[in-house]
Amino acid sequence: MSQSAQTPLSRPSHLPWLILLLIGVLLAIGFFAIFAFPYLILDPEVIARFEGRTVWIFTHVASGSIALLVGAPVLWMGTKRKSMPLHRKLGMVYLATVTLSSISSFYLSFTTEVNWVFGAGLFGLGCAWVITTGLGFIAIKRRFIQQHMEWMIRSYVVTFGFVFFRILVGILTALEVGTLFERLTAASWFCWAFPLLFTEAIIQGRKILGTKKAPGN
Repeated sequence: MSQSAQTPLSRPSHLPWLILLLIGVLLAIGFFAIFAFPYLILDPEVIARFEGRTVWIFTHVASGSIALLVGAPVLWMGTKRKSMPLHRKLGMVYLATVTLSSISSFYLSFTTEVNWVFGAGLFGLGCAWVITTGLGFIAIKRRFIQQHMEWMIRSYVVTFGFVFFRILVGILTALEVGTLFERLTAASWFCWAFPLLFTEAIIQGRKILGTKKAPGN
């Protein structure tokens, strides 16, 4: 009686991930310069919308921006297995900033003035951020290198929710789809749920397509 088995065809190339990281770095820098910087210099026109929550929005944007900018080189070094001492140090910076930004995002989600669905979307993003980053940290502590890499890729995709949110709102606004509140609400969910689903399809798809049944099955 034959038994089903899977045999790896070859080690998957990291080039697609590196190309995506390069694109991510450029988008992250652009996002920081255009959208994050006004919050960090406490621009009165921007901060006015968060009266009584200035500390929370500043913490959220500042720590989230650091995670966004640090995450790409951390993933690159981890994928290439280069400069590992620096990789670990920057990884701890990433972990700390994600923790701070996610905590502040939970507070902001409960105190939003948009609507409860928008707040739920932000809360879901915070949960996805904590779970993906936490499992990535647990995986490396247990020496599960491949799982660590996969979970940190998922984590950085959620971190990129900052950028995806602005892109989606911009597209919906340009197309004049719905009201402002409807655009914000839709973007609060789509900015992390769809990219995370797409990333998972790539991660699992590469495993499925990169294996074959053993001869005789």
